Amino acid sequence: MIVWLSQSLRLFDMLLNSKVSILLFVRLTLMLIPGYLAIISPIALFAVALFTYNRLITDRELIILRAAGMSPMQLARPVLTIGILFTLLGFYISLVLVPHAVANFREMRWKVQHDVSHLLIQEGEFNDISSGITVYIRNKNNDGSLEGIILHDQRSPDSQVTLLAEQGSIVYRDGVPQIAMKNGSRQEVSNKTGRFSILYFDYYNLDFFTDKDKTSSRFKNPAERSLKELLTTPKNQLPNEKTYYKFRLEGFKRLALPFYNLSFMLIAATGLLTGNFNRRGHNKRILVTVLIMAAVQITSLGIENLCMKNLYFVPLIYALAIIPIFICLYILKHAGEFKFTLIKTVWQKAVELFRKIQHKRSGLKA
Repeated sequence: MIVWLSQSLRLFDMLLNSKVSILLFVRLTLMLIPGYLAIISPIALFAVALFTYNRLITDRELIILRAAGMSPMQLARPVLTIGILFTLLGFYISLVLVPHAVANFREMRWKVQHDVSHLLIQEGEFNDISSGITVYIRNKNNDGSLEGIILHDQRSPDSQVTLLAEQGSIVYRDGVPQIAMKNGSRQEVSNKTGRFSILYFDYYNLDFFTDKDKTSSRFKNPAERSLKELLTTPKNQLPNEKTYYKFRLEGFKRLALPFYNLSFMLIAATGLLTGNFNRRGHNKRILVTVLIMAAVQITSLGIENLCMKNLYFVPLIYALAIIPIFICLYILKHAGEFKFTLIKTVWQKAVELFRKIQHKRSGLKA
């Protein structure tokens, strides 16, 4: 909810300038949620696992479970189950839900910005329809007809045109909005000579967009493309090489991002299940666990920047998302013997080093 509210602030400008309805504004902001859900869910699951196991430790319940013979791997099974479920759900969100929601959002926003019919509903106001066009309407009837039209067109650098009409309506031809006016006049003033000319008409149609605007189509960004489009679109069909890298990187990220749901939960479980009980608390262990998760997150951002320069670094994206899973599972499975073996090895190395020092000292004395 916090993320939704913070991101919806970006659309307030469109709400105020385009005069869209509150319902349409809410629909637009709700379409942003799946994209942020895919990013926030691994961090949220990490926080859930960390809080739950810390609560078990604080309430001494984890001690009882360990005393009953449960190993760290058995205690981590709920995390493993939930992590796998959210990983599968993450693939659906990342591969299906997010592209569909982003495509609908951008398409609807584009229509709001270019569909001028809803702007003219405001009666008695000067409405900026597009760059260089201002429209005033005295009255709008229930059937969609307009009365008392004033239109000022200053798109041309050579002259300014003002149209006055008694009646009119908004029509669409080939998807391009036009205003059809009846019984009016066209007044033109040259910017260079200041010459004034007037033309009276019975019928007059005016396009709200130039030929350049009509021929240009909306380019879909990588976030609203399907996985197939991202990974198979040839480089010659994209505007530049940077866009090509963005397409490929977006496709690879969608396949790697869901694994962080399981990876972050296992990091939290490993951090709190493999240590010894401490009556003074486990703040240091929690802090180290959080720092490890943050380090993985920051490293992933760095790898993405490397991939934007060279796609040879793409395997690192999957390695960073998947390798922590196997490392955590190994530590959880071999927590006891892993720790004992490590201590034993360090002790043997220390004893061996001490004997070498003693041997050198005895040699020097001799």
